[in-house]
Amino acid sequence: MLWLVLCSVYLVIVPVVTANGRLSNNTLPLHYDLHLEATGLGLHDYTYRGNVSIRIAIVSDTNEVVLHNVGNTLESICLRRCRDGEAISHQLLESEPASELLRIRTDRILRRADDQVITLTIVFHNTLGEDRMGFYRTQYRGAKRIPMAVATTHFQPSYARLAFPCFDEPGFKTTFQITIVANGSHLVASNAPIATVTWLQDGHKAVRFERTPPMQTYLVTFLIANFTSVHTVSPSGVEIGILAPPKDEKSLQFSLQAATALLSSLEEYTGQSLGLQKLDHVAIPRFGNAMENWGLVAYDEQFLVLSAKAHRLQRAQAVLTIGHETAHQLFGNLVGPAWWSYLWLSEGFATYFELLLGADAYPELLPLEESFAVRHMHPALMADAYEQHPLTVEPLSANTPEIETLFDTITYSKAGCILRMINCSIGEEAFQAGVQNYLEQHRNGVVTPEDLYASFSVQQQRDTPTVEQMFRSWVDKPGYPVVTVERLNGSFVRFRQQRYHNQEVTTQDITSRWFIPITYYTNSSLGQYEYQPAFWMKETDQELVLQLEMNTQDVLVVNPRQIGFYRVEYDERGWSSIVDNLTTLPSIMQAKLIDDAFVLARAGLVGYELCLEMLQELATSPDPVPWLIAMAEENIGYLQRVLQSAEFDRFLTGFVGEMFDLAGNVGRTLLQSQALDVAYDWWSRLAASFIESKRESSIRPRACLPTPVQEVVQALVSPDDHVRERLFVRLKCLPKQSNEPSVLLLALERIRAANLLTPGKLFAVLESLIKSDPGRFLPPSVQFLSSVPPEEASPVADRFQRLLNLIVHEVTDRRQAAQVRRLMVKNSSILPANFLPHASTVMTSTISWRMKQVPKLREFVHDSHMASIYEREGHQ
Repeated sequence: MLWLVLCSVYLVIVPVVTANGRLSNNTLPLHYDLHLEATGLGLHDYTYRGNVSIRIAIVSDTNEVVLHNVGNTLESICLRRCRDGEAISHQLLESEPASELLRIRTDRILRRADDQVITLTIVFHNTLGEDRMGFYRTQYRGAKRIPMAVATTHFQPSYARLAFPCFDEPGFKTTFQITIVANGSHLVASNAPIATVTWLQDGHKAVRFERTPPMQTYLVTFLIANFTSVHTVSPSGVEIGILAPPKDEKSLQFSLQAATALLSSLEEYTGQSLGLQKLDHVAIPRFGNAMENWGLVAYDEQFLVLSAKAHRLQRAQAVLTIGHETAHQLFGNLVGPAWWSYLWLSEGFATYFELLLGADAYPELLPLEESFAVRHMHPALMADAYEQHPLTVEPLSANTPEIETLFDTITYSKAGCILRMINCSIGEEAFQAGVQNYLEQHRNGVVTPEDLYASFSVQQQRDTPTVEQMFRSWVDKPGYPVVTVERLNGSFVRFRQQRYHNQEVTTQDITSRWFIPITYYTNSSLGQYEYQPAFWMKETDQELVLQLEMNTQDVLVVNPRQIGFYRVEYDERGWSSIVDNLTTLPSIMQAKLIDDAFVLARAGLVGYELCLEMLQELATSPDPVPWLIAMAEENIGYLQRVLQSAEFDRFLTGFVGEMFDLAGNVGRTLLQSQALDVAYDWWSRLAASFIESKRESSIRPRACLPTPVQEVVQALVSPDDHVRERLFVRLKCLPKQSNEPSVLLLALERIRAANLLTPGKLFAVLESLIKSDPGRFLPPSVQFLSSVPPEEASPVADRFQRLLNLIVHEVTDRRQAAQVRRLMVKNSSILPANFLPHASTVMTSTISWRMKQVPKLREFVHDSHMASIYEREGHQ
């Protein structure tokens, strides 16, 4: 590379060595003045020029200033002491090819006492890319379908360094003054309100924004586009705006109303203002999901642009997404994690509040308890059986691919579930007071989990853990417990706890224990122990015997409202009572019991006959909540794949038909809309063979047309989860003899050859693909992975191991097992030493179970006449 040497006559080359790749603490950014010029947008000129001036405090004596820079071509660098403007001579040091650090060596020691504050000014230029990282470009179709360019940003977790040189770590929080020079016809926006607009020659304008509150670099944002906007003012005086292409102006009212209502609910609950004069929400073409940039939140268009006829599923998803990003304005932006190790402090609260705010503002759209169970509790428990990382991940290096793996179900949904569990354990009043104290004490600062724990001052009863003990028990280690419930004589019950394992393991984990809040329901308890704990199992308790409020004939359900993050296993008497009374219980309890039964059966802790009995009971009074949980790919999906029973498939087809009857008008409720969506998916998969022989059917499966390879490629690389999910549905409804898996394999190979996705992101896509239908997508995924050399997987070995772990637990025959073993042998250099033996044990156990148990289950299905349940008019 060319080395830029300024204010010096010689060049010094030193090795780049930092602890875990982190920046040193010798210098601290105090303020940025950022000036960018992007005047060619719309003229097919995507270059931009910039200069950044950073005021830097000298924290300790040093002869280096180290910050981040990726892809920006540096034109000049200047260092000056602030108090007198004295120039500081320096040189730019060579970095290792893979380094993202910009290292400047000064010719003298910078003294904390003498120099105090210096100014670093860098002039640079760059080009807007198309890969949704840094300062990049996208487009939408304007009038007469003319492409209209949009320049925007995506900086999380560490992409600000791609747009301008900066101290790109979340622990550095400071103010920004941003100026954008653009074409005069473009709308220009950033985090803060506009301070001045200066008109320049050639029809350009310089838009200078007000100074921002202290914030991290990953929250900085700017937008240049031919957009329109609609605005209103919240009750607290914050100007709320929705920004979008002009064609969408008439479809922004619902999101504007929702953004205002959700902000009001957040401010009321927390007692905190945003510290912002305005909060804009911008619809970015092909953005994918959403990003909480402070004061200018970015969304994929689907979350903000909703027609008056949008059905409830679309509106509910919009409310949840806007609620999530609005909550981030306090949880993450106003008070942010000091390092990515504590990402759950941001995402967990946003996940928790997305439903709390949504249910408060739109109770008819989002039933809180049921939505939490379906949206977060079920996925989090499933994920925590595979994804072996705790919520707090320490140590954690500055490697961006490693950081990106933490943006997962554990960090989002599990963290939200733990916060809800703490809320119910200590009570709403104490929880709200703790949250308010947390935000007030650390306003405009960065935090660690210890700061959150210290914000709660709760007087606990004897034998009750402190709030910090509650948090640490669930945050500092992966996994969760199974609580075994054994009914003894009278009203006495024995409780045991042990860590849940989704298959046989070589060594059982008998040391991991938790502080577990035990809630329960019986006919005699009158609902008083359904939310707040009746008692706690302590980390020292492997077994506990207690007397409950119940009679001998009562049904007993532990963790009935899915407050605690654990599963429950009952003895034979307990399960029998539950099956007999299943239809008399609230739907949220039915969902919890069915989910536990299926998952425990898959782990070999109970028999699948229990699950089949519960399904027969559920068939008599179907409800969207337990039905959605039962029909999950991990539950009925797995059983349907291993049984391969025509009788069971006929039962399921009728079962699905019941959901069409129940859903009725798609606009009734959110959960009915979700149930209908899932019902269509299952009908497409199950009904093809029956419709072939029975031409009469009131409900037809969706049309399944062949999908071109390039279209599959585009959907798989899309940042929008919903685009990929729609592709998965199309692929799943095709007949098994279709050549679609070959098309999928070809698409994956094209993505890899063209580097359209990083290995980590490609492995994440494979995870979601396999989870959506293992029976169909596991074989092409394993075949594709066999062509990936270990050196490509090595930089994201943790993600690769997680993907293999998922695959191992979906293998159901010896041929697949042999393929997976060959894959693991090939990659043994990047896998733990015990991974292959453990994986072989799991696969052997699964295959052995299938050979012994499947014939018995088929016989059970036949003898119980499950297929005949729906052999009546309307379900033939």
